[in-house]
Formats: sequence, C-alpha cells, structure tokens
Amino acid sequence: MSNLSNHSEDNELSTAQLITLFIVFAFILIWLGDTFVATVGIIGEIIVFAVEYNKKHHQID
Repeated sequence: MSNLSNHSEDNELSTAQLITLFIVFAFILIWLGDTFVATVGIIGEIIVFAVEYNKKHHQID
C-alpha cells in the first residue's frame, strides 16, 4: 500500500507530443473554421500550450 502513496505521477506529455497536438489542433481550426475562428483559436492555443510548456520546464510558478 505504501508504494501507491509514494508513486509520483508521470503522466505529462513530452515536448514532441505537445508540438504534435498543437499542429493537429491548429490544422483542425484552419480546416473547419473561418478566418476569425482560426485566428482567435490559434492565439488561444498558443497561450494554453505556452503556459503548459513553461509549467513543465518550471519556468513559471
């Protein structure tokens, strides 16, 4: 039982997986959305992925 409580969670995505997901989501936004939706969606996507990348590399608290 003590192994379960001491087990560290290692379910973070690698940098390559983050980049791949970013490209896939951007492609979906461009393909299915109009210009406004694609632009705003990609800007929002950049913010979300930048925060996750910085959090993963401990660049922000």
